[in-house]
Amino acid sequence: MSQKTILLPIYNGIRAKNFFRSGTYPELIKDPNVKLVIVIPPSKFDFYKNIYKEPNVVFEPLEIISEPRFGRILSTIAFNVLDSDSVRLKQRWEYLKYGSHKRFIFKRALNIFFAKLPFTIWFIRFLDKFVKLDPGAVNLIDKYKPSMVIVPDIVFAPDRVFLRAAKRMKYPTVGMIRSWDNLTSKGAIQLLPDKLLVQTTIMKDLAIRYARMKPDNIIVTGIPQYDIFFQKPSMGRDEFFRSLGIDPKKKVILCTPFFDSYTGSAVVIMKEFLAAIADGRLPKDSHILVRYRPGDGEIPESEIPKSPFITVTRPCKLHFEVKNTQAPTDDWEFTDDDINLLLNTLRYSDVVVNTMSTLSVDATIYDRPVINIRFDADPQTPPKHSVTVFLKHDHYKSVEASGGVWRVWDMPELIKATDMYLRNPNLHSAGRERMRREQIEFMDGLSGKRVADYILRIMNHEA
Repeated sequence: MSQKTILLPIYNGIRAKNFFRSGTYPELIKDPNVKLVIVIPPSKFDFYKNIYKEPNVVFEPLEIISEPRFGRILSTIAFNVLDSDSVRLKQRWEYLKYGSHKRFIFKRALNIFFAKLPFTIWFIRFLDKFVKLDPGAVNLIDKYKPSMVIVPDIVFAPDRVFLRAAKRMKYPTVGMIRSWDNLTSKGAIQLLPDKLLVQTTIMKDLAIRYARMKPDNIIVTGIPQYDIFFQKPSMGRDEFFRSLGIDPKKKVILCTPFFDSYTGSAVVIMKEFLAAIADGRLPKDSHILVRYRPGDGEIPESEIPKSPFITVTRPCKLHFEVKNTQAPTDDWEFTDDDINLLLNTLRYSDVVVNTMSTLSVDATIYDRPVINIRFDADPQTPPKHSVTVFLKHDHYKSVEASGGVWRVWDMPELIKATDMYLRNPNLHSAGRERMRREQIEFMDGLSGKRVADYILRIMNHEA
């Protein structure tokens, strides 16, 4: 049997985790007649080569500095003409951040006058035919002549570069949606693949509505990055918390109240939690476990409260300098320790506190109570960093409607909700079950395998 080649770009640590650490990668490479050509940033070449040594895997380093100028202009227009609350919220946030009245008025006008017109998205896709192809992407596709080109994130600019080249060069294409917010918060989809793999039925409906994708070309697979959540724990609860210096008898509050790059509110919340433990508003056997968001800046050591009732974890310390389509940036990769830290903190914590993070959905896999912060704990929070700017994100509306998260609007309510969940963890369990059905859908740990199976079936013209 002749070998079939799949080419795909992986230009970001999150996308790498979703592909390599789900069932997708092992299912694809176990067939010796399938060859994977994975295009990556040059700075990560040695890193990937030393980990993924399978004989039917080839890594190709390619720096993608920028899309052509017309491509960048078109992507800006495409972002602003999507008829979603998330896009309008981001327009306002950009205004608060940069203070440009002219740019805000221009982008809001695009949304007002063109977002609801049915032909707008088709015209953008027509104009994309005039964007120059990236020569590096063209050369690699021409070199390997793949049976299929897969893009793991159709809204990510480097992936769009490869999707554009593959479509014009008449190669079969499969696209994926990386996360639950991508169809409503990343703008109009400029390029459609031949087949689109989505994670849930909700996302399929969004792809039909917003991306104008034909239903027959959309396949629901589940969420590959959740496969690892269903694997055997790396260690038990007592062992895990002892490894962090936490008494296993404690009730652990996973505290991730970070929003944007501003950390003032996070510090205030940490201090209030400690004060509540001291004065009895929270159980005396409570412990605060702080988790930073990967890749975010850290709170200065001098601002972190000194207390035996608080432990701070800092995931994803493995960084690489990469050049994306906009500017040089610092990207990070998950290690085995980072994965285990993520899973065990969610699996064993008693309550999960965050703003509008994906952790809200992650935690429901283990049926952990979730609290969402809807206020700025620091009254000096600059408007551009305020959590209140993003209170009506489209992708979060169904989460809130499920009843599976407790939204808190001030500090007393935060302490009250935390105390009630610690004393009654079954509170709102029906809402969390609804969240699992709607936002995760498949709870078997086989979503990555489904992705791989569909890819192979499509490539073999069986689907």
